[in-house]
Amino acid sequence: MEKYVDDFKRGVTELLVLHMLCEGDKYGYEITHAFEELSNGLYTMAEGTLYPILYKLEDAGYISSYSVKVGVRRMRKFYTIEKKGKERYEAMLRDYLLISDVIRHILGLEGKTDG
Repeated sequence: MEKYVDDFKRGVTELLVLHMLCEGDKYGYEITHAFEELSNGLYTMAEGTLYPILYKLEDAGYISSYSVKVGVRRMRKFYTIEKKGKERYEAMLRDYLLISDVIRHILGLEGKTDG
């Protein structure tokens, strides 16, 4: 992957995490695995990168968490999106789509699918 991809990914990770949680409650590994699977391996994220984002979103009240017992001794922490988080996701998505369109226009890529 090119060296700029990581910079671009950092800018949209919160949007993508909120999107994943709009689809249903998930635990950390499930989110990172979904990123990788849905992107055919092009968007990978270490759990160590994801958790600070989840903690930030939780501290802000956009998501909440709960634990579920898995097996005999293990607990798994699930994250769920709150109403405030859905509103943030919708606002972020609108802004993302707007700026994406503006960038494509500036670059002369309107209507093209393979820059």
